[in-house]
Amino acid sequence: MVRERLGGKLLHACAPLLVWALHFVACYVWVAALCAPGLIDGEAPRRWVPGVASVLALGVCLWLAWRARHVLATASEQTRLLDWASAGSAVLAVVGVAWTSLPVLMIDGCA
Repeated sequence: MVRERLGGKLLHACAPLLVWALHFVACYVWVAALCAPGLIDGEAPRRWVPGVASVLALGVCLWLAWRARHVLATASEQTRLLDWASAGSAVLAVVGVAWTSLPVLMIDGCA
């Protein structure tokens, strides 16, 4: 009998979305900290920190998408639903990270 762990399978399918969520939180906490008086020095780098976070998150999401594509390309007719969910969430996460990065990288200063 094969014992499969549900938690590991769900983490496999949701990993790209978790990367997107971490990227979202990190970028917007950084921007909020820059805009809060006295929290971060005014001379702190404004764009390169969220820029590096965005590049790293996009790299991880693209790698997860490539891995999911490889799994789907070599899969049999009875491909598991979680493999398709992993591929779909990777594509969604790439778009989400790119979309989240736009306002953070375009806006300079606080409102």
